[in-house]
Amino acid sequence: MIGPVSSISSSASSADSYEPGKFRERKRCLDLRSKILLTEEGSRFYLDRKLGLHEFNVEDGKTHFGFKVKSLDIPWLRRLLLANFVERAEFPVRDLGSVKNEIGDIARLVVFSLLYGDFRSSVYVRTLDSEIIRRWNRLHPHNAVDTKKSLFPGELRNTLSSKGDAIKAIKKEIFLPIYRTISVDARKTPEDHRRLYHFVNELLNYLDPLTYFILLGSPVEERQILEKFISEKIYSAIERVDLADYLALMVLELMGAAERSTLIELLGNDVRPSEIRLRLENPETRRTLLSSLPTGLSSAMVWNLSRRWSPLGHWRYRLRLSLYDGSSDFEDTKRLFEERGRLSVEDRNLQEFYEQGTGPYGDDGLGWYYLSFIGEACQEMGVSFVATVREQPGKGTAAVHLTLQL
Repeated sequence: MIGPVSSISSSASSADSYEPGKFRERKRCLDLRSKILLTEEGSRFYLDRKLGLHEFNVEDGKTHFGFKVKSLDIPWLRRLLLANFVERAEFPVRDLGSVKNEIGDIARLVVFSLLYGDFRSSVYVRTLDSEIIRRWNRLHPHNAVDTKKSLFPGELRNTLSSKGDAIKAIKKEIFLPIYRTISVDARKTPEDHRRLYHFVNELLNYLDPLTYFILLGSPVEERQILEKFISEKIYSAIERVDLADYLALMVLELMGAAERSTLIELLGNDVRPSEIRLRLENPETRRTLLSSLPTGLSSAMVWNLSRRWSPLGHWRYRLRLSLYDGSSDFEDTKRLFEERGRLSVEDRNLQEFYEQGTGPYGDDGLGWYYLSFIGEACQEMGVSFVATVREQPGKGTAAVHLTLQL
C-alpha cells in the first residue's frame, strides 16, 4: 500500500514556479540518411509487434535488425536511445557543410543518452536497497525484484496515475534546492540556466516508476535519504553536461579535417599548398569535387553503444564513436594524432583553442588539440576517455575511434 506524502515540505517559495513537464521537446526531422541497428531487446520489441525491420549484415557475421532511413526524426531516435534499443548507428556524410548542425545535434544527443542512462540505472539500483523492496523480495522469493525485473510495470503505472500531485511535490522538493544552486552560479549565462533547468527536469521525468513508488511509500527518513542520493546523482550529471558540447565540437572539427583530406586528394598533386584553401573555398570547385567522390562520401560518423554490469553493482554505459574519411592519408592522420592529440592543455579553455583555429580549410590539427582538452576534462569528470587512430584494412584510410565510458 502506498503511504501518504503529507510530510513533504510545502514551504517552497511561490516564486519558485517549477512545473514538471514545463519544457516540451521541439519536434524536428533531419535530412540525413542513416542506419540504425537495434539491440536484441529492441529487435524483439519491434518483431513481436510485426513491424517491418531492415536486415543488416555487419562485420561480426551476424544478422542485425534495424532501420534504414532517408531522414532522421530526432524525438524518435531519442526514444530509441533512452530505451536502450540502439546498438549501432551510421551517419554517412557527402557534404559536411550541408549537415553540420545536424551532426552536432546528434553527437550531443548520444552523450545525453549516456548521462540519462547512467542516472536512471544508478538511482534504480539504489531503490532496490529500500526496505519496501527488501520486504517484498523476502515474501516473494520466486518473484523478486532486481536489476532485470521490475515490480509489475503495468500495475505500477496504474497505481501511480492517481498520485500525480504527490509525485509532482516530490519532484519539486528535489528540484528546487538544485536549481537555486544553479541560479547563483555567476559563470553560467541565462541560456545555460535555461538548459540546466530543462536537463534537471528531464532527469526527474526519466526516473523509473518504481523509484517514485518507493518514495511515496517510504517513511519520511528513508524517503529523504533516497532523495538525497537522487540529488547527488543529479549534481554529478550536471558536472558532466558540458561533455556533450565538447564532443560535438570535436566531432565536427575532426570530420571537417577528414572531409578536407578527402577533397585535397581529389585536387591532385599539381595544386600548390598555398592555393589549397582558395580552391576548397570556391563553391564551384567544391561542388565539382564532391560530385566526383569515389564512394559518394567525404566522411562518416558511426556510433557503437553498449552497457555491462559492473562488479561494483551498477551498469556501465559505453559509447564508441568512430569517424571515417575517404582519403588515403592514414600516415598523416596518425602523425597529427601523435603530435597533437596527447598534449597537456594546462589552464587553457575550449574557447581559447577554438580562437586559435583557422577555419574548416586551415589547420587540420585543431581537432587533434581538442582530444587533449576533452581527455583532461573527462578525467576531471570521472569519465573514461580513450582515443585511437586505426587504418582501415585494405583501404589505407584512417578511422578515429573515441570511446567514452561512464
